[in-house]
Amino acid sequence: MEETEEKKNGEFFETWMKSQREFIENWTKNQKEFMDGWLEAAKKMQESFSFDGGKAGTSEKEILNMYNTWLNTMVNSSKLFTDQAMKMQESWKTTVEKQMSMNKELFKNFNVSSRQAAAQ
Repeated sequence: MEETEEKKNGEFFETWMKSQREFIENWTKNQKEFMDGWLEAAKKMQESFSFDGGKAGTSEKEILNMYNTWLNTMVNSSKLFTDQAMKMQESWKTTVEKQMSMNKELFKNFNVSSRQAAAQ
């Protein structure tokens, strides 16, 4: 009976670990997709402002150049931030996976120890 309960607990733990792993992977993937989409939208917005057919006057061109410089800086900073955030999230994901694996081993050891203590 104890082995059946241990097996059920092990299955529950495996299911829980799998759902946690899937959550972390999906969360990381969705954040990257969001930031990539945001960067692409910002670039398209910049391109739409940049095309004026040569009609803009000197002051408008200067303002547009300043805007483009600012937007390029923001896009590049955001891309750098996203890349670094993704590295941190991958590291965090790896750490959580290792912790879940260690918890699984602890759970197994606890079951074995409790079974041995009950047998004595």
